[in-house]
Amino acid sequence: MKKPSDPTESWEAEREKIIGLGERSLRKTYYPELQQKLDELERFRALLDQSNDCIFLLKIPSLSFIDVNESACRQLECSRQELLSLPLEKFVPEVAAVRIRELVAFGHAEGRDQDTITTQLYKCSGEKLPVEITIRLVSFHKNLYGVAVARDITERKRAEKALLENFRILREMELARQIQLSLLPAAPPELPGVRLAGYCLPATHVGGDYYDFYRREDGILDMVIADVSGHSFGAALMMAEARSVLRAQVNSFTGTGDILASLNDILYEDLSQAELFITMFYVKYDTSTCTLTYSNAGHCSPLLSRRSVSGCSELDAEGLIMGVRKGLPFEEKQLSMEEGDVLILYTDGIIEAQNDAGELFGLGRLCGIIGARHSESPREISDAVLREVSAFTGGAPPQDDMTMIVMKVV
Repeated sequence: MKKPSDPTESWEAEREKIIGLGERSLRKTYYPELQQKLDELERFRALLDQSNDCIFLLKIPSLSFIDVNESACRQLECSRQELLSLPLEKFVPEVAAVRIRELVAFGHAEGRDQDTITTQLYKCSGEKLPVEITIRLVSFHKNLYGVAVARDITERKRAEKALLENFRILREMELARQIQLSLLPAAPPELPGVRLAGYCLPATHVGGDYYDFYRREDGILDMVIADVSGHSFGAALMMAEARSVLRAQVNSFTGTGDILASLNDILYEDLSQAELFITMFYVKYDTSTCTLTYSNAGHCSPLLSRRSVSGCSELDAEGLIMGVRKGLPFEEKQLSMEEGDVLILYTDGIIEAQNDAGELFGLGRLCGIIGARHSESPREISDAVLREVSAFTGGAPPQDDMTMIVMKVV
């Protein structure tokens, strides 16, 4: 062997250089196919390292790591040397390791060369990474290997959790809706000389609107319509509380103003703490004398359409909304009703419904419906109002609760 070309280089270094040059020359000259395969292998290895998934090459049947890609090292926060020195069981739960071993033991013999499991990978730091692992068995030169591709499903798990939470909330809201609707009258009472209809449509699952009927002795009927600010669960709970208090107090007072004053004093503390308020209109109708007595707590003024007079008149009385302060007075008024008169109590969700141009449905349209259908029943009139509001808004979902009571003297 000749002396080294570089005096500072050892005989051993020169020998390795010559051998390396010889091997590369032989590969290019005598083994071009081998060189091509090696080049392809290097390109494939680079492709694996660019993947965002964790890829493991496993020895069968020991399931020890032969190789891993760069993504596996990065996501598991381990060096390649650490990964190759540890068994599979250090990185997956026992149940996942058992399934992988079952595939290795029985899958190839049964023609089942692939399996997918959802599990976790343990990082070297001890944290857990939710993954979906696809394991494929491959044969190479009569040897069996396993290729495991683990995909991070953290975002998918988070989305699934959010979906389940939304489903749970929707289910609870639907239950709350059914409970709230059950608090409304199943059907209006039947009394001589008067026909009634009531309707409530919450804008969301639960709402703050409410109406009710109370039938007293001697042919006297009480009617109430109310609106708690907002459409939240808080508004629905406050309305349920107001209903309970009202039902407990209704027989203790004869005057409509006294009933509203008592209800305001009882609910004041809860309304203040919840930062809510209630508007309410209360009516007492004596079927024997056709006398209507009413009081208002800041609610929309009902419309009265008389058979003998065109147009509508508004029923109003002095009274602030409930929840402003205790000791509020509520004015009480009376009027006589005649056969054919129609009275409609409503919440602002009806008259404040908007079309695409931002125009409000308004009192004029509501009064026009009553006038045009004066001869019809209260149920037919309320159905017509809802149809007209829906047509006016282009069938858009209501932005506010819509509630009404229609009374007709017959």
